Amino acid sequence: MPLFVPASGTTTPGGTNPPPIAPLEVPSLSWTDARGRTTFLSDWENGWLLQPGIRGLDLPGYDFYTDASPGIDGNAVRGVRAQAREVFLPVAFFDTSRAAFMTRKRSFLGTLNPRLGLGTLALTEADGSFRTIEAYYVSGAEGSTGENEAGLHWQVVGLTFSCPSPYWLGESVHLEYGAGATGNFFPVSFPVPVRDSQVLGDTVIDNPGDATSYPVWTIHGPMTSAVFTNSTTGLNFSVTASLGSSDVLVVDTRERVQTAVLNGSTNWWPNLATDSDLWGLEPGENDVSLALVGTDSNTVVQLDYQPRFLTA
Repeated sequence: MPLFVPASGTTTPGGTNPPPIAPLEVPSLSWTDARGRTTFLSDWENGWLLQPGIRGLDLPGYDFYTDASPGIDGNAVRGVRAQAREVFLPVAFFDTSRAAFMTRKRSFLGTLNPRLGLGTLALTEADGSFRTIEAYYVSGAEGSTGENEAGLHWQVVGLTFSCPSPYWLGESVHLEYGAGATGNFFPVSFPVPVRDSQVLGDTVIDNPGDATSYPVWTIHGPMTSAVFTNSTTGLNFSVTASLGSSDVLVVDTRERVQTAVLNGSTNWWPNLATDSDLWGLEPGENDVSLALVGTDSNTVVQLDYQPRFLTA
């Protein structure tokens, strides 16, 4: 029979026949399903233990697109793409009685149902910093009662999660740019002078991530037109229609989303210039220019994005 080795100073909640391995010294890791139900998978005192063998927290895999030429050794790399990642989590869970354990197991396995939609894995360090990644359960909880895999009060499962995006997300960044009472348009704390009702805001946005992050822009009117330019990449997009003082336009540049919605319901995509490129923020410093025409002291532009990282 496997022996349970508790951490120093802790009380074993598993009763008799508990899982065989002591908790790993790892940051806090949790699973939240699409309905908002959260399970802390590294919560020893409440009956959850991550086991050795965790995989998928660091670099994703990559696809390389290459061309070969006759008579030339090797090949030429034409492109690189990060693959969707898999995260493997061996987890032991247990309780003080068979009835309590079965209730715990059934409740937890219910949160793994991929038909509910994408859930979130979150890894939190001791200092409170965290990274998250959207995922759905693929396999590992089919049920096995082999030696060292299950008992009356406990079970060990090796859960495989598939993550459509290879990137872990950091804490959201929120910035605001506004037209003050003097007619200045200012990013965060310093004013940029304007003239003839044209708002010109030049700022540097530092993306701390490892990959391009795609922001969500929220524009509070009034304005008659706007051009948003990332001078670092040479890309821009333009809004060609007017906003009234009570209008709010949200331009979402995120990959596989990309929408422009006025006042929460109206499709505003036809009012983006046809040559618009919904650019992202490259890792590091980005020189950004915001040019809005027809503004007043109520005009505000908000920028929200999440840095994307290669590792948890």
